[in-house]
Amino acid sequence: MKVLGRIAIVCTALMTTACDSTTVAGPQADDESGSFYLNGALVHYLRPESGRQDMAVVMIPGLNLSSYIYLTTPDGRPGWAQEFAEAGYDVYVINDPNFDFSRGFSVAGFASVPTSGAPPAVPGATQAWQQDIWRRWGFGSSQGNPYPDTRFPTSFFGAFASNYPYLRTGGASYSGAIIALLDQVGPALLLAHSAGGPQAVSAAKARPNLVPSLILIEPTSPPDTNDFPALSGISLIGVYGDYIESRNQGNRKLATEAAAALHAQNGGRGEVISLPEQLGIFGNTHLMMQDNNSSFIADLLLDWLDANVDTRPVRRS
Repeated sequence: MKVLGRIAIVCTALMTTACDSTTVAGPQADDESGSFYLNGALVHYLRPESGRQDMAVVMIPGLNLSSYIYLTTPDGRPGWAQEFAEAGYDVYVINDPNFDFSRGFSVAGFASVPTSGAPPAVPGATQAWQQDIWRRWGFGSSQGNPYPDTRFPTSFFGAFASNYPYLRTGGASYSGAIIALLDQVGPALLLAHSAGGPQAVSAAKARPNLVPSLILIEPTSPPDTNDFPALSGISLIGVYGDYIESRNQGNRKLATEAAAALHAQNGGRGEVISLPEQLGIFGNTHLMMQDNNSSFIADLLLDWLDANVDTRPVRRS
């Protein structure tokens, strides 16, 4: 991972709690990012040298995905973690503790690695998943046949496929790890993709005083009336890409729009941006943080946050 020049390496140690530059133990990890384990979850973070005071972003991947989707792109561009860090936020990218992160991650900086993780991927199931997501996530009509306007870098699909942990069909909750992270680094914006959405919502309900806004990227199970008044005063921004109907995302999009309205009615701000319908931007996939216009979408989110959410842009001296 290429780290921006003004990102400080703050911590690279195996610890049960977060650490800062005064508690670094062990050699620097190969990926040049700070990392630690918290409640069994591997967390990577980037901290700008001149960042926002008392405000972070926690990024949560979707099912069968990992921190990779935020740290880089298949074709090697900076990920959303770098984009938000460049904007001044402390960025924490949490991984599902149920996954085995000995695959695809540098652990050279750790004295030991948790051994009770999930088993490695099943090759047959993994191949079937790779074939299925081409249509379901909007890459193309079938594996190896990209849509002409797709924004996912399909020629680098192999690099993407090699960086997910393993395949499963249902997710266990790990909102407890997110809550523990919020207690360490909050207040923080929670940015969640797909099935990471319910994890973020559960954490926000548990720590509403630490979460000024939810950022939901094509989420499953967005907030509904049962989540209020717990989420009152919290804002929500949702984003949807292209091929919504063919990807069977229509009902999810309607539910997210209803959620945004609930947030607006309960003391926060709420909006859902459809890239093709509102901005005339076509070809974005379910993995828009990996798409070739990912930097534009990051800027779109950052601008919305600056205009609608108190992100406390006080600079550290």
